[in-house]
Amino acid sequence: MTLKKTLSVVFAALATPLFAFECDEGLRPFIHAAGETCIPVDPKRIVTLQDQNGLLPLIELGVTPVASSGHVNSAGAQIFRRMEGYDTSSVTWIGSYSSPPDVEAIASMQPDLIIASPWPPEAPDLLKSVAPVVVIDMFNQPLEDALFQFADLVNRTDRATELQAQMQDRAAQVRAELGDLMDTTTLSVVTREHAGDGFYGIEPTQAFGAIRRALDPTMTPAEADWSTDRVNKSLEVIGDHAADVMMFLTFDADEGGASAEFDAFMSEPVVQALPVAQAGQIYVLDGSQMVGSAWGKIVNGMEQISAVLLDDSINRNLVIE
Repeated sequence: MTLKKTLSVVFAALATPLFAFECDEGLRPFIHAAGETCIPVDPKRIVTLQDQNGLLPLIELGVTPVASSGHVNSAGAQIFRRMEGYDTSSVTWIGSYSSPPDVEAIASMQPDLIIASPWPPEAPDLLKSVAPVVVIDMFNQPLEDALFQFADLVNRTDRATELQAQMQDRAAQVRAELGDLMDTTTLSVVTREHAGDGFYGIEPTQAFGAIRRALDPTMTPAEADWSTDRVNKSLEVIGDHAADVMMFLTFDADEGGASAEFDAFMSEPVVQALPVAQAGQIYVLDGSQMVGSAWGKIVNGMEQISAVLLDDSINRNLVIE
């Protein structure tokens, strides 16, 4: 071997990772929140451990898992959350997302791929002997990135690109409709803390984070610099979130927009004292229509928010920007 050829071999070896991740035939490497895993090139029997953050994004892409964890509602019914408008009749319910995964039930579905969210963190170790486990984190990265990860898993990146383009087109239309109202109307979005008496500012992840990136509304100073930490705040500081328009995210609104959670929030004396409350400019934001990992949820939330901001009767001088 000549010196030139020998050096070429050496340099080629140096350019190759020492521990290249290799997969068996029919599998490919996939990087995700829990590491790198060999997954089927064309998965056929997918099980998801989350409904609104697993089953939903796949069905939106046109891929129907064989089974999914779901939720037990207040009436004791086994449901899949946020699936309005989609057919889930062929999807087997394998337990509540809030309980530890039922290994036996999952194994009985003979999955070739299991898709988990960050919770419970032990899912990959618990289920790796059943099938490859991939963890998609939709809480610590932009929802758009998580949705493209789902699409990559099932070879539907082209469809995700189409859905993203539709969302971006609608965002451009909304911005054009709003014009300078986006700059002159201060917006705040909060939700109640269910385990106590406080409240949360909405996080920059999931649908509202995508909406904020797409529309760039004028937020209150308390919400202008978000972190991904969901911090429970006392109602005593709700005034820091007062704006020209405040929206209250709830999950119990009926078709007419009535919400017991919203009514309870509005009954608080510290809320009633806010200028935005006295102006009648606190609105219900229906979480059932905009929470969940889906391009459609981003659009639904955008429609709700823009409908409020376009209201000509709004007093936009409650907060001086």
